[in-house]
Amino acid sequence: MRSFVVVLKRGLSIPKQVWREQSSLRTLGPIEVESLIKNAWQENRSVSAEQGFIEVSLRLDGSSENAPSLHMIQGPQKAFIGVFDVSFCSTDRVQVTIREEACSSQLGTPRRRTRQIGLLQPWKPIRVLLNGRYGGSSGQYYFLQEYHLALCTEPAPDKLKLTRFVDLQADLM
Repeated sequence: MRSFVVVLKRGLSIPKQVWREQSSLRTLGPIEVESLIKNAWQENRSVSAEQGFIEVSLRLDGSSENAPSLHMIQGPQKAFIGVFDVSFCSTDRVQVTIREEACSSQLGTPRRRTRQIGLLQPWKPIRVLLNGRYGGSSGQYYFLQEYHLALCTEPAPDKLKLTRFVDLQADLM
């Protein structure tokens, strides 16, 4: 039985002066992800690999930035997806762990310790929202990253189950 983790990722970088304005939105608006997850799965399910992940980069409005990227995984091997490790426990269970080093390099501060954030089950997505602050020679920037992760297997349901939300945002001011 084939199983793939579909990962939708979108993000935003905001200069410090804009972030600090009262009217600044410090979150990402909701998008409809069901069709994006199902389409990524449908387009890649004929691949001969038993397991892997499909990564889709999104614009802020939820449209695809480019073609999905397909990566195969062998057996119990871990895969690194953005700020996550994913480990296939079986074809219908995948452990998702957030990695401290990846969060630090992609989002700056605050540090987030490495820890398990969920166990993916077929067609039951997890939405993870992260933020961070990074200063450099060009100034200070605030980042928002949103991930939707879904384990996709045969058969695909008519409708996805409710999305579990994991809010890992820090209070950045």
